[in-house]
Amino acid sequence: MKNELTKKLGVALVTGFFGLAVGVASAAENAEGVKEHMGLTVKTTKEALAAATAGNGEGCVTSIKQAIQHYKEITGDAAGKPLQDTIKKIKAAKDACAAGDSTEGAAVLTDAVADLEKIQAGVK
Repeated sequence: MKNELTKKLGVALVTGFFGLAVGVASAAENAEGVKEHMGLTVKTTKEALAAATAGNGEGCVTSIKQAIQHYKEITGDAAGKPLQDTIKKIKAAKDACAAGDSTEGAAVLTDAVADLEKIQAGVK
């Protein structure tokens, strides 16, 4: 009985992991997925900017981590050099916020949000 239950649980977990992997892998492989994740990258970067502006370094870092996760889902032309350069800025802002310099983080994020909005406008 225990062996059968373990087997069923294992099958359920494997099936769930494959379903999740397929869902995530295909999330940004089409135009709608790219738009969605670009929008979420912009949104979470703006949240990081708001946190940094308020002096909330921990909130800034948390939002930047989410933005980077969404960025990783963006594929194709949208993931080109301008976006990569902007992500470098965002990572620098994360380092500043983590070090307790929310003012510097906010300054860098202000520039990064402007860059992201320009990139987002070009995503079709």
